[in-house]
Amino acid sequence: MKQLLKYLTATAAMLIALCLPAAGIHAQTAPSIVGSWSLVSLTVQRSGNQLNLLGPQPQGQLIFGSDGRYVLMGIRADLPKLAEGSRLAGSTEENKLIAEGTVAHFGTYTVDEARSAIVFHIQKSSFPNWDGDVQTRPFTLVGDRLTYVTPGSFGYGAATVVWQRAK
Repeated sequence: MKQLLKYLTATAAMLIALCLPAAGIHAQTAPSIVGSWSLVSLTVQRSGNQLNLLGPQPQGQLIFGSDGRYVLMGIRADLPKLAEGSRLAGSTEENKLIAEGTVAHFGTYTVDEARSAIVFHIQKSSFPNWDGDVQTRPFTLVGDRLTYVTPGSFGYGAATVVWQRAK
């Protein structure tokens, strides 16, 4: 009987703990993500290693408007200046580095609260294959940190993107 009582008490405690909100975790709603965010990291796992796709200290902004529009831009911090000083006169190698070190898109968004997912309706992107796409990204919001997973359509697999609310 004591054994059963201990089991029931432990089970009840576990169920109560699962029903309580975790400290610092916000509701996964559209109003909870509205505002400006600064890029912390953009990483993929490859062969057991974490690869920083935009370098170790990427820079970027993500702005979710209360009107359902968004703008996202991420850039490597160490992009080279163009030798000719003109954006139209970049060498093949310079342009390649810039293309690989930049990601940007804009459009509208919704939040699927049931799935804790951001749904991006991409109007235009620096990766033209995403133009017109609708992409769902599961996310978590803990304190002022927003994390989501991108689809694997860049050719390197799904990536984890971390943003910090701008102050």
